Amino acid sequence: MREVLSELDITYELRSAGKGSAQRQELEKITGGSTQCPFLIDPNTNTNMPESKAIIEYLYKNYAKFTPPSELLGSVSQVITPLLKPIYKVIAPLQAGSNREDMAEYENEIAATKAGIEKEITSNKVVVYSYSLSPFCTEAIAVLDSLDIEYENISLGLEWIPFLINEGGSQKRAALGALTGQTSLPHVFVAGKSIGGLYEGLIPALEDGSFFDIYQSENDSK
Repeated sequence: MREVLSELDITYELRSAGKGSAQRQELEKITGGSTQCPFLIDPNTNTNMPESKAIIEYLYKNYAKFTPPSELLGSVSQVITPLLKPIYKVIAPLQAGSNREDMAEYENEIAATKAGIEKEITSNKVVVYSYSLSPFCTEAIAVLDSLDIEYENISLGLEWIPFLINEGGSQKRAALGALTGQTSLPHVFVAGKSIGGLYEGLIPALEDGSFFDIYQSENDSK
């Protein structure tokens, strides 16, 4: 909790409520008998609350631009993303049927799917294409939830693996690749513009403020 307070550059007073201390007696009066620590008192919002996890969520929600995703998942992403992206780019069109004899049929399907995607990303301020079972997609959606903004989550299925992806999901994945060069999910669009995935797109855009610039420009134009 103290790490988060420091990270967010929040000025705070630390009171040690050790056994027998005046601060412990004070805490018992505030809580009605409990001495559970840590315990946060925020006079800015008249909030009193225990439990580290709940306090950390509260601090990020009230004092940060967004709640950051898992650091562990970020480390995993740095290793596997560069390895898997080239593979996904090859597999996505094949899974959608690019190797079929009737290429004209395939191209028509992808063209129609592209048109559908264009409609989706221009009809909503923020769109995230996702898989229900992907931890990266789950984290991206949690980050968007922490922003308290409007967004549309479009799931392509449980995962990209055959029998887990939705009907038409393979075509949509291939069409996303044809439109943007990215076939991995999550894939986030803001005001019709692709900003990429979670760690290589959404998080950097939030950190440098470009996400909010694009989002606000979309609001100002309406």
